[in-house]
Amino acid sequence: MHDWRWTGLVLPALLVSSACGRGGPAEAQVREDRRADLREQLGDVPSMADTATAAALSGAFRYAADRALPSVVFIQVQQAAPVAQQPLPQQIPEPFRRFFDFGPGAPGGDPVPQQGFGSGFIIDDDGLIVTNHHVVANATNLMVRLPDGRDYTAELVGSDADTDIALIRVRPSEADHLQAVEFGDSERLRVGDWVLALGNPLGTLDFTVTAGIVSAKGRSLEETPTQLHSFIQTDAAINPGNSGGPLVDLLGRVVGVNTAIAGGARFVGYGFAVPINLARRVIADLLEYGFVRRPRLGVSIAPVTSADAEVYGLDEVAGAEVASVEQGSPGDLAGLRIGDVIVALEGEPIRTSTELRTRLAQRRPGDEVALTIVRDRQRRSVVVDLGEFPRTQAQAPVAQPREVAEQTLGFAVTPLTPALRQQLGIAASDGVLVQAVSPLSPAEAAGVRPRQLILQINRNTVRTVEDVRRIGRELAPRSVVSLRVRDPQLGETIINYRTNG
Repeated sequence: MHDWRWTGLVLPALLVSSACGRGGPAEAQVREDRRADLREQLGDVPSMADTATAAALSGAFRYAADRALPSVVFIQVQQAAPVAQQPLPQQIPEPFRRFFDFGPGAPGGDPVPQQGFGSGFIIDDDGLIVTNHHVVANATNLMVRLPDGRDYTAELVGSDADTDIALIRVRPSEADHLQAVEFGDSERLRVGDWVLALGNPLGTLDFTVTAGIVSAKGRSLEETPTQLHSFIQTDAAINPGNSGGPLVDLLGRVVGVNTAIAGGARFVGYGFAVPINLARRVIADLLEYGFVRRPRLGVSIAPVTSADAEVYGLDEVAGAEVASVEQGSPGDLAGLRIGDVIVALEGEPIRTSTELRTRLAQRRPGDEVALTIVRDRQRRSVVVDLGEFPRTQAQAPVAQPREVAEQTLGFAVTPLTPALRQQLGIAASDGVLVQAVSPLSPAEAAGVRPRQLILQINRNTVRTVEDVRRIGRELAPRSVVSLRVRDPQLGETIINYRTNG
């Protein structure tokens, strides 16, 4: 068997080599045979290349990226302890856990803050951002950076482990404009549709766009009673750091939230995204209640096999079989029985058990739903008042309140006492030292470090801690700050940055 990929690369080179020789009729025949071989491999070749279609597709990719990319954000996360000492919550499924890669902790000694990264996207002008639960789990500080370089501190609004959806917020100034995404309809996606995955893979390839197709819908990665299933599967390149970024259609509309990858030692190369219709329902609950209210049918369901279809007298191998019914549950009260096959919800056909879970997940507790079932080879209608799963544990706040000036400037200071001057070898008679810098703050990113001596802030001489606090309190969010400092290694230097948002 020929390796056509190898042959197709080498053969043209052989043709060029032969064309340069001075052979006779026999060699000319060999060249012609080789050309015929190549034509056979290529198949029917059009007389003119259709570059217009390719250019149109490129234009569609550019359009979608241009519309969506300004709304994508890079998220840096700080945890209080290394993963080895403070593991990720157990409710995070394994396919998600591999997506969040904190660096190793310091060997020995006390735990040191660890940093991770992920992606997200802006959903309104007021600074609400969607990302993954596993990106922000156990976070103590969050920093968000936009494609244009603006950065903000963020706070956690709400988070849901079962869908791996989280909501965070930045607080832009009135002068700042944030571009929100446009939502698409994940129900209208079809296998084979082009999609783009946007995000920050590996934490270093900022604001990357990759393209692929919808490889499958309704994928289920975990089997737990409360988990909301139905992931979009795509072959668009998704890597650690893409977590929480948007999956968009060719109109730049968000149709999913990039969440997990399948790969590892036996690399598969498929990514999974939470359908945006489901994510929007979760977002609405997080905003209204602070947690997700889960509709409960009270039955366990299983896929329908060909044997099931024959036993139950189904027209096709489709539907969701009722495998068990919890006593006193909404399904039990509505009359569902073991062996019933749910074939439609509100008149719309149910093809798989995953499809039933997904469509029920978009309902709310208390909703009345009409199910069509097959029992004893006959179709029946059952009306169920959906119950509610118990709420999961609420997430802790991301950060504790801090002094206003420290919050704004991104660092805290301490007086330069005679003891400190002697200890650090500083000749200056007055001034203040940087005592601590807020992790992931613009100040830290600009180069403000502990033990730097603050000489001036915005050309105002600094002599006391109160000078710093007074200046900090007078600054508006997103103001430009110019520090003149004396650094132990660099000497006197200037550091410029914008304050926290």
